[in-house]
Amino acid sequence: MDAVHDGKRWRGTLRTCDGAVVDLDAITSIYYRRPSRFTFPVEMSPTDRAFADEEARIGVGGVLAALDALWVSHPHDVARAEWKPLQIQTAAEVGLAVPRTLIGNSYAAARRFIASAAGPVVCKSMSSVVFAEGDGYKIPYTTVVDQKSITEPEFEACAHLLQEWVPKARETRVMMVGEQALAVAIDADSDRARVDWRADYDNLRYAPITVPDDVVTKMSCYLAVFRLPFGAFDFVITPDDRWVMLECNPNGRWLWLHHRAGLPIPAALADLLASTTTGGTQT
Repeated sequence: MDAVHDGKRWRGTLRTCDGAVVDLDAITSIYYRRPSRFTFPVEMSPTDRAFADEEARIGVGGVLAALDALWVSHPHDVARAEWKPLQIQTAAEVGLAVPRTLIGNSYAAARRFIASAAGPVVCKSMSSVVFAEGDGYKIPYTTVVDQKSITEPEFEACAHLLQEWVPKARETRVMMVGEQALAVAIDADSDRARVDWRADYDNLRYAPITVPDDVVTKMSCYLAVFRLPFGAFDFVITPDDRWVMLECNPNGRWLWLHHRAGLPIPAALADLLASTTTGGTQT
């Protein structure tokens, strides 16, 4: 990359490893999702490599972040929107129903919360950390807990999220692409999947579903607070047909839903990214 600030904006070019050359002035939209790490000469020491990686992240990422372009979505906004406590508060403020939730590491408070719950309580991770284990990976799935399953030393070792169980008729994932709601109902056929559908993809059934207008409006308000043009919302639909929001992943997966349920998510994203086109380049 060569970028010069002329007193008004950054100008220059970005060259990719496959030989493509992009004029920074021509970039009108940027799709951001889990970019790969920077690569460096193999002879660099670990210390030099760590320094170079941070310089590249701030240099390349910073110049792109400063461009007048539509981001789907801007990494600064994505980072803020990943905070689960802020998600719950924002959802409540825009009128979305959310489960009663405790966050903390007080063992006594956890026991009181579980005892006061109207039904089961689950423990969820607040981050998207994936652990390497042997030749595979381990994901901390949602787990049903009770007062006997938690111990004081373990619970007080770090922050936990406990949440009252929401009765499920079915679950849904809603991909909000701009103002368009593309939703699929997820029905689970195993005990593991009924607690956390990510734990057993082989026993899931998918069907496109229409989202109530008032829920769509509230999701749009939610995304506006975080300045996000895209979000992957997870809801429980209760037996009495209430939509209760569990979370919104600002950079969530969607391709498998396109393949399994036929949701036109790639076309919707392409339309969104091209919506600002004035002869420039979508990157």
